[in-house]
Amino acid sequence: MENKNYIEEIEKYQQQLKEIFHELADAELCETWADTFEIVDVDRKRVTIAYYGDEKVKKFKKECKGTLTSCVISLLGEGKKIKILKKKKSPQQVNTKTKKNIRALRFFVAGMIFVCIATAIVVVLGNYIGNRTFRETFYSVSSLKADSGLRVIQLSDLHNTSYGEKNKKLLDRVEALKPDIIILTGDIVDSAKENIGYAVDLGEQLSKIAPSYYIYGNNEVASIYDFTLSEKELDQKFKFNETNRDETALLKIKDSFEEKLEKTGIKVLKNEKDTIKVKNMTIDVYGVLNSNPSSFWSYSEKAFMSYINENKNNIKITAIHEPFIFEEFQTDFWGDLMVCGHTHGGVMRIPVLGPLYTNEGGLFPERDGSFVYGRYNVAGKPLVVSGGLENKDVFRINNQPELVVIDINKF
Repeated sequence: MENKNYIEEIEKYQQQLKEIFHELADAELCETWADTFEIVDVDRKRVTIAYYGDEKVKKFKKECKGTLTSCVISLLGEGKKIKILKKKKSPQQVNTKTKKNIRALRFFVAGMIFVCIATAIVVVLGNYIGNRTFRETFYSVSSLKADSGLRVIQLSDLHNTSYGEKNKKLLDRVEALKPDIIILTGDIVDSAKENIGYAVDLGEQLSKIAPSYYIYGNNEVASIYDFTLSEKELDQKFKFNETNRDETALLKIKDSFEEKLEKTGIKVLKNEKDTIKVKNMTIDVYGVLNSNPSSFWSYSEKAFMSYINENKNNIKITAIHEPFIFEEFQTDFWGDLMVCGHTHGGVMRIPVLGPLYTNEGGLFPERDGSFVYGRYNVAGKPLVVSGGLENKDVFRINNQPELVVIDINKF
């Protein structure tokens, strides 16, 4: 008990000595020496002070002993001899200020971690709730071929998502926006075999609103065909080579998904165009099936060039699921308007930095020229890449599902 009281008394002296030292010493002396010493013993004749600094003890004594003597007199009310010892500080002798700094740093780090976790939770939950509905993104496109306004609505990457029972909220909004043409740019379902009822119900309702087109995405292709649509696998499938390829061979494969969709009134476009009249304008809509760059020209060149070069006064709208051919190839003309999806807008979009990630482009894919989200200029004409309507992904951050509305006007 006596030992405990002695330690407490020494600690009290130590604190008071520091306070008096700061009062009596000038700023330079305090900055250099104030944290380098402490009282280790006080008896009837002397005060023993331990010096822990890096400088030589002689220098400490020379510069501080006079001030310390005055401090001791002020503290104890009497003069005592001062003995200064040079010591190394053990881990157990970390001074109170250092302990407080460490403790404060721990609280600060813990606080920052908590703030970061809380912010992340709020952001994720906020986006998850916000993503239960969709926003409408409007684009304005000019074309001298458009004698009057033409409205195109694009739906992409639904992945069986429903906004209301049987997509009533989505369908009501599409109808209210009064489109002239509706284009579905793929991945409307996760499986064309298992989710055909979903696609048929949607197609039946959309075709009642306006002329509607369905372009296959990678999910439809994967479930309809038992091979990828690369040039290598197509050649193997049909026993073709560069001398005998038949572009139409792929279109001759029986496709029950297409048959059921077209019974609803929606038109499936597979490396082919459809021409319609809207008001006093003629529009060619071309749907790309071979979005794989390796097979795009070898299995669709004739059909695509026919669409591009014939009836050049028609408004040309090129629809494809994936944007890769626009990244891979350069041509003089892809169409007056190009629309695609697939990227989901990069899933997360970071302010200033843009889309975070795509499977094909990696981190921050726009840096390497990938088309990920929004409007781009391709061969002098607009390409619109939809962020998609799928809302089941909790990681859609700053990237609410969207319905794309494109208005084509003369100017």
